[in-house]
Order: sequence, then structure tokens, then C-alpha cells
Amino acid sequence: MSNTAINAQGSTVTIETTAIKNIISFSGLDGEASEIDVTNLSSTAKEFKLGLKDFGAFSMEIHPDYDDAGQELLRNAGTAVKAFVVTLPNEKTLSFKGLVKNADSISGGIDGVINGTVSIKITGPVT
Repeated sequence: MSNTAINAQGSTVTIETTAIKNIISFSGLDGEASEIDVTNLSSTAKEFKLGLKDFGAFSMEIHPDYDDAGQELLRNAGTAVKAFVVTLPNEKTLSFKGLVKNADSISGGIDGVINGTVSIKITGPVT
């Protein structure tokens, strides 16, 4: 059986068609559908249906670059819904709209560089 793993190196993320530079890693699409309790007095056990899918969040670890237009759009997103596209090296894309909850977080330490974390709440579907 051949390996079909996709190398993450070369992946890109854009906000409103502007590339975000210096991304170290990303993760997300970690939501799930809600559970609707439909149990009634005739039920012999708890019964459920699935509600709407919540695609969750998307986060990135970055090297902050205060001159990068993409990172600047993240930091200045405010409460506006923004369009994001993740392009994988195999040219497959994931598109979603999101609210930038935080793009200002930084950390650093001895023998290290400054890292930052970006957190985005996905709103609506991922295509």
C-alpha cells in the first residue's frame, strides 16, 4: 500500500487574498456537531440527533513580522468576518470565513526567537 501523506512544507494561508508570511504551524477544523436530546417518556434509553456542524477554530503559530501585510490584516481584523484560504502543497484548498480572536500573543526565551499565536473562530461552512 502506498503512502498518501501530504508534506506540510509549502502550505500557505491567506487572509482576504493576502498571504500570511512566517507561519510555523497550523491546526484546526476541530469542531463537531452539537447533540440534540430527543428523548421522550416512551424512550427506553437516551436518544439523540445531530445538530448543525460547528467547524470549530483554526490556529497558527507564527514568527511575528510587523511589516508583513498578511499579519497586519490579522492584527487589525477587529470584529469583521474575514475570508481565509489554506492551500496545501497538493494544490487542494480549504476555504472558510473566520473571526480573528487574537493575533497579538507573543512568547520568547533564552536561545529562541519570538513566536506568536493566532486564534480564529470559524463561522459557517468550510469548503
